[in-house]
Amino acid sequence: MTERRVRFTATARDHVAREREWWLEYRDYRDVFATELEEAVQLVARMPGAGTRYPHAGVAGLRRLYLPKASCHIYYTHDDEQVIIRAVWGARRERGPQL
Repeated sequence: MTERRVRFTATARDHVAREREWWLEYRDYRDVFATELEEAVQLVARMPGAGTRYPHAGVAGLRRLYLPKASCHIYYTHDDEQVIIRAVWGARRERGPQL
């Protein structure tokens, strides 16, 4: 099994920064988000089909993976060489991210 390179779009990096700031300010277990995100990144690098398909008009092949402890999804696409994390978005929101 080939491990793919994982990169984050600028949008996804902004989402991660905001989510990390929120966890640091409002949660007692501050490392939960960072730890779970790192585990998810490692998973999709090894098994990019792990997430479920998420139909989106503007992004072919979009998938999402739920992070239960952080209560958010990562939205990503992949090919034979890389995984592109396109968004990190709170699962409680009533809509998906703009991509």
